[in-house]
Amino acid sequence: MPPQVEVIGDALLDVNVTPSTPVRPGACIPAAVRLEPGGQGANLAVRLARRGVGVRLTCALGDDTAGTMLRNAIAADGVDLRPIPVEATGSVVVLLGPDGERTMLSQRVPLVERLERLDTSTADAEWLVVSGYLLLEPAASRLVGWATLPERRVVIGCAIEPAQAGAWISACRALRPTLLVLNHEEASVLADHQTEAGSLAGRLAGELDAVVVVTDWRGATAAVGERVTRVDAPEGEPATDTTGAGDAFAAALIADLLTEPWAGERAATLGA
Repeated sequence: MPPQVEVIGDALLDVNVTPSTPVRPGACIPAAVRLEPGGQGANLAVRLARRGVGVRLTCALGDDTAGTMLRNAIAADGVDLRPIPVEATGSVVVLLGPDGERTMLSQRVPLVERLERLDTSTADAEWLVVSGYLLLEPAASRLVGWATLPERRVVIGCAIEPAQAGAWISACRALRPTLLVLNHEEASVLADHQTEAGSLAGRLAGELDAVVVVTDWRGATAAVGERVTRVDAPEGEPATDTTGAGDAFAAALIADLLTEPWAGERAATLGA
C-alpha cells in the first residue's frame, strides 16, 4: 500500500550532551551523554508513524555504526525507509545549557543532489513533507524537478541565517508549498522583520501563497489568506530540553490534517 506521507530529510545520530557545570575552555567537565536517532526528516517520519500515519522516509544513510543504529530505530517505529547510500552517516552534537538553550554542532550529508540516484518518485504519496534544511543546499532548486510531486506539499522551517533567507525563500517558492511551518525566530529571519507571530504569518502567507503556521512558546498562529487564527498552548511545566519540539508539533498538525476531508482549497481545509 502506498504511504500517505513521503518525508525527505535528514536521519542523523544525535549526541546529546548535558554538562554538569558551565563549559569552560580547556576544562574536563562531567556530563550526561546519550545517543539517539535524530535529524529533522527522521523526527517527522517517526512522529507521524506513531500517530498511525503510513510514512516513508527518503534520507542518506551510510553502511556504518551510526547508519545501522538509525535503520533499526526508525524501522522499529514502522517507518518505510528509502535510504540513499553515502560513505558516512551524518550526526549532530546537541549541547544543552542550564537554561535549556541548545548549541548544535551539525555534520549533515547533502541530500538533494543524491536524490537523482533514485529511480522512483513521490507520486504515490498523498502528501510530501520537505525538511527546510534541504532548501539551504546549493542544489535546492533541483528538488522540484526530481519527481512528480504530490499536490499537497509541506515545508518545515529550520535554523536560517539572515544571509541565507533570500535563497531559502526562492527555493521554497519553487516548491509551491501548501503549508509552511516555522517557529517565531525562523519566521522573523525569513520576513526580515521582528514583530508578533500573526503579522509574520500573514506576511509570509501572502508572499508564498501558502498557509503559514508560526509557533512560539505561547502557542501557534496560522495565516490562511487574510484570516489569522491563534491557538494558545496549554499550561504546563517549563521545558528543559526543546530538541525536536518543532518537529513533533509539525507531525501532529499534519496527522490531524490527514483525518480531515480535503476540499481542494487551502482556506476551506485549514481555515475552518
